[in-house]
Amino acid sequence: MAINKIIKDYRSGVKEDSYKGKYLKNLSSSFLLNIGSVIIVYFTNLVLTRITDKAEYGAYVAINNIASILALFAPMGLNILILRQLPEYKSKEQYGLIKGINRFSIISIFVFSTLITLLAILIFSNFNLLHGIKNNTYLIIGLSCVPLLSLLAYFQSVLNGLKHIGKSLMAEKIIRPILIAIGSALLFFIFSHADGGDLLSVFFVASVIVLILAYYFMQRGLKQEIPNHNAQYERINWLKQGWIFVPVSALSIINSRIDIQMIEMLMNEKEALDNVALFNVANKAAQGLSLGLMISNYVLSPSASELYYTDQKERLQNIVTKTSRMVMLLSLPLFLGLILGGFWLLGLYGPGYDEGYTTMLILIGGQFVNVAAGPVGYLLIMTKNEKYTIIGMSVSVVMNIILNLLLIDDYGIEGVAVATAVSLAAWNLIMLYYLMKKTGLNPTAFSFNGKK
Repeated sequence: MAINKIIKDYRSGVKEDSYKGKYLKNLSSSFLLNIGSVIIVYFTNLVLTRITDKAEYGAYVAINNIASILALFAPMGLNILILRQLPEYKSKEQYGLIKGINRFSIISIFVFSTLITLLAILIFSNFNLLHGIKNNTYLIIGLSCVPLLSLLAYFQSVLNGLKHIGKSLMAEKIIRPILIAIGSALLFFIFSHADGGDLLSVFFVASVIVLILAYYFMQRGLKQEIPNHNAQYERINWLKQGWIFVPVSALSIINSRIDIQMIEMLMNEKEALDNVALFNVANKAAQGLSLGLMISNYVLSPSASELYYTDQKERLQNIVTKTSRMVMLLSLPLFLGLILGGFWLLGLYGPGYDEGYTTMLILIGGQFVNVAAGPVGYLLIMTKNEKYTIIGMSVSVVMNIILNLLLIDDYGIEGVAVATAVSLAAWNLIMLYYLMKKTGLNPTAFSFNGKK
């Protein structure tokens, strides 16, 4: 009955020409794009694992991991700030500030990310920080993607703030993995061989293309939504506010990427890259469980900011609850599907990849707590309670590192999976406690203290 009610509410809501109707339409488009993305990314990884051996694929994953870490840090928090400020400025008709913060952010992110890239290339080329990777060309190609990924993250945030959810996802979630799969396959068929450097080169070219598309979508969206005004600047204020989010970004990066780095740094050099490849495939499969949560975060963030700042807390709670229940409804069949069919799914990647099944099951446990807690991190940030996000993430990072150090020697990647799952669960539960205490919002699909 409860499931039927959720479905009925959704169908009637989509038909409404109202705030709720527009929200649900954005949720639907985001859902379809992410489902498409999961399928495309899965087949893209199948292509990559089939045309390279484990070590070369592991090298590609390891270097891409470093680039992604730096790319999340390089925007200096401005990508998160614009997501929160754009709806607020728009509701107050402060269009000059929107134009100013956009121009200031693009220039600042480009300059800072370029400096970080040059420094990273210098450090990683002169010190053996990645076991098994001897070719500096791999590092140069992979790390050169940092400015591209940093600016892409910012352009997506602007589009999210404008509630152009489909356009914000299209370039990264659909177009780039298709380009990577096609480009890598072409290289393999032409040269009968593909190594980590080839994969990184294809990723670089694909990132350039999607960056151009995302910039076009962003500029078009701003012209449609924001009246033409002279730019106004609050540079110092924006930098101060942006840097508040840097610890959030840094801790989020460490939490989401530390597992790969711990494998790379602590395991035997001969086994490290193979285990990176194996863990990455298992982790990607487990992360499929949080698909619904990722979808809701894209759509909910700008709406949460707008409703919170216009003092529509009850309406916000209603949207959050219904969204979280839909996410839970979507996640349960995925949860069961991965448990029952995960061994077969991993086996499709090639010989030996099904060895990651137990690792995947452990990671699924952490992802289930992540989904059950709801969009807790985004709501803390959108309600200007990001310091509690930092507390939760800090505890999680410390737990993650300590558990990795204790478990990795005896249990290998399964020990890494335990560290990742436990720290992810702790992070979400801590943030859930603070969100409910400080704002009264309940981000879960469940009712507490009479709240629905």
